[in-house]
Amino acid sequence: MNIYDTKSITCKDCGKVIGEVDYDAEIILPRCGQCSNPIPDVKDKMPYLIYH
Repeated sequence: MNIYDTKSITCKDCGKVIGEVDYDAEIILPRCGQCSNPIPDVKDKMPYLIYH
């Protein structure tokens, strides 16, 4: 596919680039994996695991 036939899609919440789609495609509310399913990171749970 030609580079001029695609456009980059960015996450609406954090602004990360998700990927590329056809230039004439219409994407409504694109979200990356972290923003669509916000699971706490292991590092976020560390103080809880240490003190309890």
